[in-house]
Amino acid sequence: MKAFSIVDESFDPGISLSYFLSIQITLDGFSFCTLDPVKNKYIQMQHIRLDSKLPLVPQVEECFNTIEKLNLPYKKSMVLIPTHISTLVPTPLYNPDDKLQWLSFCHHLPENASVRANKIKLADAINVFVLDEGLEKLLKRQFPDPLIFQQHTPIIEGNLTTNMINSGQTVIAINFENDYFDLMAFQNNNLKLCNSFPIKSDNDFIYFTLFTYEQLKLNPLSTEIIMYGRHPHFQQLSETLSKYIKKVKQNYMPHHFQYSHQFRTLSSTAFYNMLTLPVCV
Repeated sequence: MKAFSIVDESFDPGISLSYFLSIQITLDGFSFCTLDPVKNKYIQMQHIRLDSKLPLVPQVEECFNTIEKLNLPYKKSMVLIPTHISTLVPTPLYNPDDKLQWLSFCHHLPENASVRANKIKLADAINVFVLDEGLEKLLKRQFPDPLIFQQHTPIIEGNLTTNMINSGQTVIAINFENDYFDLMAFQNNNLKLCNSFPIKSDNDFIYFTLFTYEQLKLNPLSTEIIMYGRHPHFQQLSETLSKYIKKVKQNYMPHHFQYSHQFRTLSSTAFYNMLTLPVCV
């Protein structure tokens, strides 16, 4: 994706303490956007390309050192770090002292990993995930109190906050990352399923999705799929899935907010979760 910058004429660095800053950090890109919570309106977004072959932390540090907007004071600073190494724990069963153990049940943890957790209020669950220690130290040095999230938190909170899922009807949300995808099922405004699957080929994606439909006994003619995220073959995967599932929709920007007129030029699903972060706080 090409680098770009959008700045609404209402953006005022002098009142940044009233703004929410949201950041998304991936191996191949650094993105950030600014929400004016008084107007409930996004007024700025910028994307910087990163080199996935180079170490991530020095590239992120360079963004912090060279971009003035990232050094303004903000009311809240939120950071999204996508990873497939995560697990959901029901709130009544969760003990902060056991978060490493919970994650070890499902995953082999990488070296130099810090284990963090988010509360997903509307699902009554805790999202436990890993974060690179070096990146965590950098974020804590850059921001007084950064709120760090894994992508399942905004996906779940965003879908449950909409309160638009019809009684008895299931909606499938699919979020793409470069080498895996997250699949979640919502019914009666409850989370019914949350899982991540590797993508080594288009066939993997189709197989895991149709297998989920079969296991949940979903009708491919009536059960809707909402897709967002980032993948080099996103459009191709969407078109292939449409051969098997009748209702496949792509979401670009969450409807919870208003957007500067300059956002009309933005036609990418890659920032949907970052834009949803304010719903989580």
